[in-house]
Amino acid sequence: MKTAIRDINTQILEHNLQKSWQSLKKSNDVCQIQCDLKAGTLLVVCQHPANIVIDREKTIAELKSIVQKQELESIEKVGICLNVIGHIYPYAYHSFFTKSRQEGSTLTFMPKWVDGNIASEVKITPELLDSLDNPFNLKDLEAISIRLKSEGISDSNSHIINKNIPGEKSQNSEIKITSKLLDDLDNPFDVEGLDLSPKKFKRKARNYIEQKSPVTKESTVNLATFSQVEFLSATLSLAILIGCFYAITQPCVIGKCMIIPTAKELNQQSLETIKNVKNSLAPKQAQEKLETAVQDLEKIPFWSIRYLESQHLKSTYQTETEHLETIRKALRNGQQAAQHSKGLPLPAEDWVEIQSLWQEAIALLEKVPEDSSAYPFAKNKLQQYRKYLVAIKGRLTTEEEANQKLMAAKTSAQLAETREVIAQFPESWKNVYSNWADALDQVYTIPPQTTAYLEAKNLLPQYEQKLQLAEERRIIEQIGEDAYNQAIRYSKQAEVFERRANWKEATEYWQKALNSAEEVPNNSSYYAKIKPLIKSYNTLLKIAATNERLLATLAKARQDLSKTCKGTPKICQYSVTKDLITVRLTSDYVDKIKKTAKAVESSKDKKSRSALEKHLKTLQVALKAISNNAKVPLEVYNPQGLKIAAHIPNG
Repeated sequence: MKTAIRDINTQILEHNLQKSWQSLKKSNDVCQIQCDLKAGTLLVVCQHPANIVIDREKTIAELKSIVQKQELESIEKVGICLNVIGHIYPYAYHSFFTKSRQEGSTLTFMPKWVDGNIASEVKITPELLDSLDNPFNLKDLEAISIRLKSEGISDSNSHIINKNIPGEKSQNSEIKITSKLLDDLDNPFDVEGLDLSPKKFKRKARNYIEQKSPVTKESTVNLATFSQVEFLSATLSLAILIGCFYAITQPCVIGKCMIIPTAKELNQQSLETIKNVKNSLAPKQAQEKLETAVQDLEKIPFWSIRYLESQHLKSTYQTETEHLETIRKALRNGQQAAQHSKGLPLPAEDWVEIQSLWQEAIALLEKVPEDSSAYPFAKNKLQQYRKYLVAIKGRLTTEEEANQKLMAAKTSAQLAETREVIAQFPESWKNVYSNWADALDQVYTIPPQTTAYLEAKNLLPQYEQKLQLAEERRIIEQIGEDAYNQAIRYSKQAEVFERRANWKEATEYWQKALNSAEEVPNNSSYYAKIKPLIKSYNTLLKIAATNERLLATLAKARQDLSKTCKGTPKICQYSVTKDLITVRLTSDYVDKIKKTAKAVESSKDKKSRSALEKHLKTLQVALKAISNNAKVPLEVYNPQGLKIAAHIPNG
């Protein structure tokens, strides 16, 4: 038997089955076939990805058809399993015999309660198949066969106790291994076939003795050996009895099995609990119920007829438990993220961590498949968490933008402070003012509930004060510039009038230039430039004013001389300069005075004489007064050009 089994190459068989499967499907199907051979049983496993759903019954039937077409003369039984890649246990199993059971197979591969067509979905491991399909140690069985052949015992009478074996050899009685006997051994827990009553035991023992030949009765028996055998038999019987008692007293072995209904009820309660998508404790409560159900199902032993069903339920519940645990992890991440979101404002680093927690929670919820009972709960939370994630991203963006605005404000403020050190003229202070204005604009746009807002709030009064000072200084510089430029323009105009000897206009513009120069603020950058000009303008103003007064005096003298010299005949002619007033009597006037004087002398008219003297004295006083008022010396000439009088003004 072993030699025949070794002759089958599982790799070649896998290749042939895979090729036949692909030919059947006419494409590279998702089913990956693997083969394993243990104790005459061929295990064919079809593995496929978790995201692919296949028709179980159809797939098993097609695989069975393909396997039956292979040359499997040394194989008596075939098991077909459907398994998801990455899972330990298959989710569907089917077995069949390659030969008819009536062919007298010397081995049975499964107990009666497992043998046959298993159409229900079960979870079977290779170890379980091995333990069920091969309850005998092949090495021990082969040793027994060799020993029987060496002693010359024929198969035909091997079921009869050898009468020629004396005493000690009677305990090594040869037993014929048949399918019926193996079936009985495969099912040692058949209560109906188990009768351990003393009466039956004694009756079998008596019949056993009666079957012995007279030679056996007359043979001498070693009593010590017999007692030892009897002790070992009793011990073995007791062990079997205890084992049987233990086996039948386990849950769901005999009688009603309440574990499975209870587990199903807990599962139903779990389903009802998880339906409440608004209860955050629902996943925990549902998971606890399923875990209780799984713990109860684990109590069912593998020899129970409900074991396969319990394993299927256990696997299903464990899968749902894993989904609920995934949801609980997501809820914990969400709760942690929500807790961290309290206490605004938060720095950008904290928002990044909170965003990561929401992303992890969303990723966990997305792992819950749609066929899970917890999927509606996960979907509801997924919608909420995605909204929260969008909000957190907005918070993070706001915080980052606020930090950028704060940095821009600080940069503008630093530039303004640097320019303040070297600023002198209006243009420079305009740039300083512009920088402070930019800094304030950035601060004003920083939104509240950000870390940057707190710092910006402290910087705001400082920046506003700096902006005000910069504006004031700019205004001062502007005033200084305007006044300085105006003073320069007025001084240039005054110089023009001076060149024209228009001292009145010159005086006026020198006064304007002086006034404009004095308007330059002493804290302005132009003050240093205008300060020496103020003194110069003041001196030039005085000179122009003096010249203006002199011109006025001379003009007054001319006016007075014009009045004094007019008459019939004209009394005199004059010229006025700033240094001398020259008066020249006319010939007509002198001739008339001479004629009048002669006439007065001739008439000896005192009144006329007095009038003539008064006239001459009045002319003399008038000319002196004009000289005194103009503060210019006076010289009087006769018509012939001879100086006849002179006067120097008082002081």
